Amino acid sequence: MNSDAGARPSSGLSILWDVIVAPRAAFAALRERPYVGWAFLVTCVLGMAGAFLQIPAGTHIAVATFANNATHNPDIAKMTPAQLQSALSITKTAQQWFWIFYPVLVAIGVLVTSLVLLIFNAIGKGDGNFRRCLALAANVALLSFGINYLILGVLVLLRGGDAFSTSLDLVLTMPSLAWAVPGAPVKLATFLSSFNVLSIWSFVLLALGGREVLRVSPLWAWIGAAIITLSPALIAAGAAR
Repeated sequence: MNSDAGARPSSGLSILWDVIVAPRAAFAALRERPYVGWAFLVTCVLGMAGAFLQIPAGTHIAVATFANNATHNPDIAKMTPAQLQSALSITKTAQQWFWIFYPVLVAIGVLVTSLVLLIFNAIGKGDGNFRRCLALAANVALLSFGINYLILGVLVLLRGGDAFSTSLDLVLTMPSLAWAVPGAPVKLATFLSSFNVLSIWSFVLLALGGREVLRVSPLWAWIGAAIITLSPALIAAGAAR
């Protein structure tokens, strides 16, 4: 008898909750009912709240970065006071409204994760489809794009925006592996900061979900989850200055 046939009826919200408290039950339900909508909505709401709380810090970082660039970038140095004020105003505005566009970031992250899962579904001889990959990616995104960003926002709010002058100051706010290497170079610190309790938890859930929802072989399920976890960290480290 197929064990999935006995999976209890679940709504999108109850499955999302089970991803945190009872992942095996959540994965059994997602295999039969690959819900996406509630996971995406809740993740966006939590992430937008976190982004909104980070506005003072983001604005302070943007102003500090702009001032620093003004002393090194000849194009900025040539600007008139009016042009400088206009450019700075645009920079501040972008920071103040970033939170509204956070769902776009979530959508891109979920879509890319889904495509990677689909590739490893084929390599690992799973029986999943794009809908199941999308559902798994969207529900696990609650941790990395939702709860993680909300917690970061709360921590930033508690410290106050003036405490942040660089992007590194921001990413080091969350407890992570970077805390184990104080004074590390910017790129290394940025890379290590990507690994905290929630990102590691997401990694494990993606691997287990690959096994339970997509029926991917264990080796390829873990390799796929590792690539999904490591790639953003490497990209962030490469872009860090």
